[in-house]
Amino acid sequence: MSHQRIVLMANNIDEVGGAQRVVHVLAQGFAERGFDVELIGVTPQPPAHEYHEAPAYRRRVLMSEVWPAGDSSAAVKELRSRLRTEARAKLAEALASGPSGVLITAQVWAMEIASGIDLTGWRTIGQYHGAFAAAAQGRDLRRVLEAYSPCDASVFLTPVDAQAWQQAGLNNTVALPNPLAWWPDHPVAATSRTVGCVSRFSEEKGVQDLLEAWSLIVDEVPTWELLLVGNGPQESSIRERAAALRGVRMMAPVADVSSVFSELGVFVLPSRTEGLPLALMEAMASGVPSVATDCSSGVRLLAGGDLNPAVELVPRGDIPDLASAIRFLIEDEQRREQLARNARERAQEFTLDRIVDQWERLFSRIDR
Repeated sequence: MSHQRIVLMANNIDEVGGAQRVVHVLAQGFAERGFDVELIGVTPQPPAHEYHEAPAYRRRVLMSEVWPAGDSSAAVKELRSRLRTEARAKLAEALASGPSGVLITAQVWAMEIASGIDLTGWRTIGQYHGAFAAAAQGRDLRRVLEAYSPCDASVFLTPVDAQAWQQAGLNNTVALPNPLAWWPDHPVAATSRTVGCVSRFSEEKGVQDLLEAWSLIVDEVPTWELLLVGNGPQESSIRERAAALRGVRMMAPVADVSSVFSELGVFVLPSRTEGLPLALMEAMASGVPSVATDCSSGVRLLAGGDLNPAVELVPRGDIPDLASAIRFLIEDEQRREQLARNARERAQEFTLDRIVDQWERLFSRIDR
């Protein structure tokens, strides 16, 4: 199997984002195991971010223009139809350029594009990076059921999500978490007085909730600051609120996110919905004590059990509880040290080698 071909697809492979980082990390991990790997993005998303200085995999993008969002005018519909046709033709050409193997679509739209061409001879795996509960509240439930039912396997981030999708009608579900992009040789020094959040600035990520929580405790923790790293549709309102509070610093997304975690004394994930949050995993691997909202089975999977918790969990959307948990960690150095040790030990389960091992077992199973 060492030279088996793997084509890994995502909606786009260019952005600085969690899904993009996951597919680049997996592509590199597969290639380093000896697989012949090509990473394909459906639409371009300039400027293209370079995730590896020397990628061991090939890359291509199917559409010649960025997929137009929002407007549903006749001209936009015509452009979308042309881009969809172009993407399918280029994907068919890519798949025909070598032997058949395994096609993994990391997002639903990628599988919807792929399902429009002849996939004879290919083993297909669909991935979904969100929680079942979030999918059930929107269009993704129907889309995943339709797109992934014909697949050889449908991969979800946690056993709880895989079981929920099975109960919803999929009979090919597998639980397989995303990998960490890197593993720090040593935990960060426990001397920082910075509370940090690395996130997209959008409603579901709860950054506004974190700012309100900070406003409740800022006067009680005068030697600490809050660092917000990210961008997104709520950036202007978040900047406006942050400017009205003491001790808030903002930073644009950075390519080397490990440098951010090295600055933190406490990490906060204030999300209202998540899958298996990569930023929380990275904070844990870095040995940063963390507070997270109990917003998904993925967060609970990372947090571990009550007897040996790796993350301080608070109810989703409860701003006073979030504020209290942050203040508690700021004031209790012993608790921070305990969480940091537990978190780093827990995060070892999500190293790239361990996750690629699980993928290889899945490939062997669907090849039978």
